Amino acid sequence: MASDPDQSHSQSLSARLNPHQNDSFGLRLASGAILGSVTLLAVYFGGAIYSALVAFMVVIMCFEWARMIFGAGHGAPFSLLAFSGAVAIALASAGEYGIGYLVCILAGVPILTFRQFSRSQRLWGALGVIYFLVPSIALLWIRAEVENGRGISLMLFAIVWAADSGAYGLGRLVGGPRLSPVLSPAKTWSGAIGGAALGALAGVIAAPVVFPDAALPAMGLMGASLGLASILGDMCESGFKRYFGVKDMSGFIPGHGGVLDRLDGMIFATTAMAAVLYGQILLGLITPSG
Repeated sequence: MASDPDQSHSQSLSARLNPHQNDSFGLRLASGAILGSVTLLAVYFGGAIYSALVAFMVVIMCFEWARMIFGAGHGAPFSLLAFSGAVAIALASAGEYGIGYLVCILAGVPILTFRQFSRSQRLWGALGVIYFLVPSIALLWIRAEVENGRGISLMLFAIVWAADSGAYGLGRLVGGPRLSPVLSPAKTWSGAIGGAALGALAGVIAAPVVFPDAALPAMGLMGASLGLASILGDMCESGFKRYFGVKDMSGFIPGHGGVLDRLDGMIFATTAMAAVLYGQILLGLITPSG
């Protein structure tokens, strides 16, 4: 019996849009473990190793963002974003955070002049410098400039990963009403509760190491808040991908998709953490490193 050409085309299209749909759980677990181990080591040692990892991830995120928005014509926007991102990270690594942020903001201006793309594409392209480049610099700032930056950075990653696991696990186990069927049909209220709960647990476990004098309830509240911020980041990127008709940002991380797919929650959690820490420094509640 002859195969249906339309069915074959549909299956081929589905395979392209879902690059990891047949990946095993073991592959997802293995790639996550490798990436997590590399990240934790880089955070622990800090310095040039950590900066190099952040810079590498920034270049990949620039590629994924430009490809999602500009499609086949993403070469020039990607080059501009990647160059600006690399310069900004280099400046931040040298302690010039203000200039690094300025470079990020200015990088969006030339994208707005690319007349070969629609106005909407240009605006979305410029948004990328705020969406993921600015939080990337904040990651370096937290590690290098905040007292006990190593411990805080490790705790931040632990909370986000715990929240992601809790949201995925309880959401799959319990299911129930959706948080936002429009933005992300897969996200449930039960998953949000699981993410907040495990985020709180991670905060409490990290408390004796990072903030020995802090009250455990306060650390639990902080962990839950960062966990919820992580979930909001996940939902936000799901909305982006639905708008542009993309399943995964790329297939860079086997079983997970792209770097932006993996760091969507981290983007929001880092922004929240950096804002709170900077506010505390301004109020004199904590002191900068060194």
